[in-house]
Amino acid sequence: MRQILLLIALALAAATAQGQAVFRSVMPDGSVVYGDKPAPGAKEAREVSLPPPNISKPPPAPPKQSAPATIPGKPAADSAVDPVKSAELELQKAKAALEGGREPRPGERVGTAGGSSRLTEGYSERIKSLETAVASAQKKFDDALAQRGGRR
Repeated sequence: MRQILLLIALALAAATAQGQAVFRSVMPDGSVVYGDKPAPGAKEAREVSLPPPNISKPPPAPPKQSAPATIPGKPAADSAVDPVKSAELELQKAKAALEGGREPRPGERVGTAGGSSRLTEGYSERIKSLETAVASAQKKFDDALAQRGGRR
C-alpha cells in the first residue's frame, strides 16, 4: 500500500512544475504522506529531491520525397500519379474500413425484454455509409481502368 501511495505521489509530483518542493512526512501511525508542504502532525518531515522528468524530443520528420518525373517515351500509367493505382488504394482503404467497422461500437446494441439484444439504427446507418463508400471507390477504380483502356 505504501508503495502505491509513493508511486501516486511521485507521479503527481512529476506532473507539477519544475522546482516545486516535495515533502515526505511520516505520520505517528507510520504511514507516509507526500505533499507540497510538511503534513501537520507528522512526527518526521523532510524535503525530497526528485529526478528531472523523463521527457524526450519527438523524432525528426522524414524528408519529403518528391514525385519522380516522367521519363520521355515511358507511358504516363507508370508515373507516381497513376489514377488506377490511387483508385485501387482508395478501394482497399474503403474495404478495410468496412471490415473494421462491422463490430458494433458501444451504444450500438440495445437489450430486449427477452434478455437478448439487437443492433440500433445508428449501426445500420454507419454500415450503410461504409458500404456506399466501398461502392463509390469500386466505381472510381472501374472508371480508371476503363480510361486506361483495359482490365488487369
